[in-house]
Amino acid sequence: MDTIFTNGNILTMEDKTPHAGAVAVQFGRVYRIGDRQEIENLAVPTTELIDLKGQTLLPGFIDTHNHFSLYALLIDQADCRPAAGCVRSGDVLEALRAKAENTPPGKWVMGWGYASYLLDDKKELMRDDLDRASEKHPICLVHVSVHGAVVNSRALKELGFTRATPDPPGGKIQRDESGNPNGILSESAFMGPIFFNRSSIYGKMMSGYDNKGRVEMMSRCAAYYHRLGLVGAHDPFVDPLTLRTYQEAAEAGYFPFHLYAYILNHWADSLLSTGIRRGFGSEWIKIGAIKIFLDGGMSSRTAAVFEPYVGGGGGIGILNYDLASINHEIEKFDRAGYQISVHAQGDRALDMLLQAFERVMINGNPLRHHIVHAGNLTDTQIDRVETLGLQITSQPNFFSLLGDGFIEAYGPVRSQNLYRFQTLLKRNIKLALSSDCPVADPNPFIGIRDAVCRRTGSGKSIGLSEAITAEQALKLYTREAAYFSFEEKDAGSLKAGKRADLVILDKDPMRLPAEEIPTCRVKMTVVGGKIVYGDRS
Repeated sequence: MDTIFTNGNILTMEDKTPHAGAVAVQFGRVYRIGDRQEIENLAVPTTELIDLKGQTLLPGFIDTHNHFSLYALLIDQADCRPAAGCVRSGDVLEALRAKAENTPPGKWVMGWGYASYLLDDKKELMRDDLDRASEKHPICLVHVSVHGAVVNSRALKELGFTRATPDPPGGKIQRDESGNPNGILSESAFMGPIFFNRSSIYGKMMSGYDNKGRVEMMSRCAAYYHRLGLVGAHDPFVDPLTLRTYQEAAEAGYFPFHLYAYILNHWADSLLSTGIRRGFGSEWIKIGAIKIFLDGGMSSRTAAVFEPYVGGGGGIGILNYDLASINHEIEKFDRAGYQISVHAQGDRALDMLLQAFERVMINGNPLRHHIVHAGNLTDTQIDRVETLGLQITSQPNFFSLLGDGFIEAYGPVRSQNLYRFQTLLKRNIKLALSSDCPVADPNPFIGIRDAVCRRTGSGKSIGLSEAITAEQALKLYTREAAYFSFEEKDAGSLKAGKRADLVILDKDPMRLPAEEIPTCRVKMTVVGGKIVYGDRS
């Protein structure tokens, strides 16, 4: 026996045997789990006996919607979140200026985590503001929702956006009183040139690192996630260069992390032509779903809704596809046998998406298609989700980060019907929790707290009747998350034969007042039986 973990509060996430006295690990797998004395009797002279000293051990967390590669890149850029000290618009500009001073002229500078409603002075930054940070660099300040950005004059020039440039389908180039772009870009006007286009700004920035630099970038990010108890993530934004980087990091032994790579539908023709299917890859890196963006974000008022947003000029959001086009995309990938993951937030987008799935899903959901976010599901739409067997991965940590923006956009009444976790669970709809990092902090304990408390940053409640328990939230970050990558027999709970992906905490989240759950500290993270974070003390 390689390792035995004993003398702790062991939570298995298995309904029939929720607790255990000890866990035995051999060859990177759980060998046996059960009574403490029984398991300790399996020890041989070479066995490492780890005394938990009453601490809590449970399966490692899996984040089912986490822009891992983008976050890895942004860590090297300007952190413009209030949590990083950017509490006023001037702080944001200073962070961008400082990054520009350490960036060669002409190279892109990217800031992230910005939203005017998160700032004390509520100032909406525009092109001229960012010009004061630097005119020698193209600057892109990404909105916290990652569904829009502010760019400076140099960036507008490089993107080719002028007074004569029309709004792209599914996007908006905002303009000043003279009709010139004011630097604010929404949806496809931002996401196309920055991320989705073949020669994207993201791609250029990644290409600015050599192979070693990119591998180190991903490895640093994985190490940070280990400190949060995360052992795996589903990255919904993986282009060819990023996929190659993941593979190189894993092959070099620098990436003890389970990465399920989603391929954007814009880039997926090569998969279809080669016949590469979901699940292709290694223990560490696997091809996952095909990702489609259908609409925008709720706090940014670009999610496609039937009833106009409250104040701020109203509006009903933005759709990236019409019905015929989304029908085509869903049918194309479903017929080819691929799992499909669709970003859809507003009820108007969700209605269109359900129509598209209803055309092809006549024999249940064997491919495990799922909706990302689904924050604005109506009663009748929930009925249709249940009938189809669709799955949902959602983000409770949006409540504390974006919740006040939700209430502003939807109003005090409509906002109470967002993110209906308890209803989904009662209907036996497959649900997993995630962070959507870098939109929100990847710390799963924030998500668990917010799933239970459902309070905004200012302390307002959103749909308390839809709150779930800490135990339910833990299962949605572990056991249920594994189902989304077809790994429920291999990961997500503590059971003989499953991977020994474990996390040890100083406290039991289920025994804490909900508000205190983020005070849990990870003492050790184990991936495949090997300690990747923490020590044995």
